[in-house]
Amino acid sequence: MRKTLTVLSIALVSLVAGQAVAEDHLVSREAARERVLDATTQRTRALATIDAALSTPRAAEAAAAVGADTAQLRAALPTLTDSEIADLATRAEALQSDPVAGLDDDIKTLLIIFLIVAIVILVLQAVD
Repeated sequence: MRKTLTVLSIALVSLVAGQAVAEDHLVSREAARERVLDATTQRTRALATIDAALSTPRAAEAAAAVGADTAQLRAALPTLTDSEIADLATRAEALQSDPVAGLDDDIKTLLIIFLIVAIVILVLQAVD
């Protein structure tokens, strides 16, 4: 009798707990959908910013100086993580928003080379 009562009470508790877990969500579906859409939009904008920076003639020259191809780099960008893309986009925006900032052409070219080298390193890490 005692064993049966224990089994029934465990069954009742598991049924009630299962319903509570199934009905209680911390984030609604709409909120989750909105977050995913926002993350996708941010990633798309960041990729466009990096792509714009890599499509300049100066970027092509800088890539050639380090033995990289901008077309291959642009094709490999989607393999990077969101945080890596955001970091590269921030750097690319800084180059586009204030490209001179008191720097001569050689230093600007070095900064673009640094951006390209960073992309190459991140892509190689993502491939491994």
